[in-house]
Amino acid sequence: MQNDQSVFTLSQLSAKIASVFRQAFATSRFWVTAEIIGLKLSRGHCYLQLAEKDEFNVMPKAEFRGIIWASSYNRIHAKFHKETGRVLAEQMQILCCVEVQFHERYGLSLLVHEIDASYTLGQLELERRKTIELLTKEGIIHLNKELRLPEVVQRIAVISAEDSKGFEDFHTRLDNNPYGYSFHYTLYTSLLQGDLAAKDIIEKLDRILDDQSKESYDAVVIVRGGGGASSLECFNNYELAKAIAIFPMPVITGIGHTTDKSVVDEVAHIDLITPTEAAVFLMERMAEYEALVLNTLDLIKDYAVELISEEKTNFQQQTQAISILINQALVGAKHKLELNKMSIRHIFENVLLEAISNLQNHSSRLKFATNSLIQFQRSNLDLQKDRLPSLVYRTIKNHHEDLFNKESKTRLLDPIEVLKRGFSYTLYNGKLLQSAKEGKLKGEITTILANGNIKSTITEINNG
Repeated sequence: MQNDQSVFTLSQLSAKIASVFRQAFATSRFWVTAEIIGLKLSRGHCYLQLAEKDEFNVMPKAEFRGIIWASSYNRIHAKFHKETGRVLAEQMQILCCVEVQFHERYGLSLLVHEIDASYTLGQLELERRKTIELLTKEGIIHLNKELRLPEVVQRIAVISAEDSKGFEDFHTRLDNNPYGYSFHYTLYTSLLQGDLAAKDIIEKLDRILDDQSKESYDAVVIVRGGGGASSLECFNNYELAKAIAIFPMPVITGIGHTTDKSVVDEVAHIDLITPTEAAVFLMERMAEYEALVLNTLDLIKDYAVELISEEKTNFQQQTQAISILINQALVGAKHKLELNKMSIRHIFENVLLEAISNLQNHSSRLKFATNSLIQFQRSNLDLQKDRLPSLVYRTIKNHHEDLFNKESKTRLLDPIEVLKRGFSYTLYNGKLLQSAKEGKLKGEITTILANGNIKSTITEINNG
């Protein structure tokens, strides 16, 4: 067993260590770079877990507990948020001024007195450059820029926050444009900053594609108001930048920054500084196209006037030439007509003489043929006259025989003759009875025979 001088209680050892730390670090403060891997707020105090990771950014090479007391937290956090536009959060790289402390109960910790916001902004810029390099390496960074933007952009899908000052500036400028152009825009409300913003904007891009078949947009415009540089962080997100780079429709950005340019700005078809500039760009682009169209129309009008003038001159010249040709043709035709008139008269006289001769010949032939036909018809008529009495007699005889046969058949159908052959008919209430099913029969019926009548009383009816 050790002697009493070498045995310590745990609190004694802890106090001794604390004394050593106070002596070594009593007046010393250190600027330290670290990543926040844990953060918790309690009773106004901020408890941090700070680490430096290995070259693979996986395992911590060093790890300390950090504390920002409530008396300093509000000041440090407000300054950091004002300069970066962000709140302290996990996975954030920071440069902080710390004091090394060892507490007898809680052990070793780093007391944070300051945080340098510019370092965090530098880390954001580094991430931005890495994203651009990756998109460049994949060969997609300029894909959206290569799309054709219509000369007239009127149907617009807008991604923004509904209460965003930027969206208000954008649509107010479009609605009240001095040219009187009509713009049709649909707002797809989205988050524009924070950890969830990038994913939310991507979802809105997907929804725009789903609506494209019925809306037929010309372009997508992403607008928002200004803010701190770090508020652009979601627009440096790789997944969002990639989604915009490969988007099959031109994307225009106006996200409100005069000095900072996000990765989304880099990959967009056109990046403009503010929402107002985005609206002005669309108006002026349409105005330029209208001016081009009007100028082209003026050129067409001038060309048409010149062409009409030339054609009018040509027409007058052609009219004069045609008039001369017509006059010449008329003189020649008149001369030719006189010649033809004399020739036709001579021909007509010859034809008329020939026709008269033919007519006389035909008249003689017709007279002879008529006399012959009359003589033939007379002979034929005499022959028919001799045959007519016998023909009339045979016809009358045939009709008489036929009439006799029909009379015999008619007598056979006489009701009296039918009754003589054994048939009869029955009357009920003075009417012919045709069926035993006719109503409810009762009383007397009369049966008519060839030689008399029989009256009967109905006692039973059997329906067959």
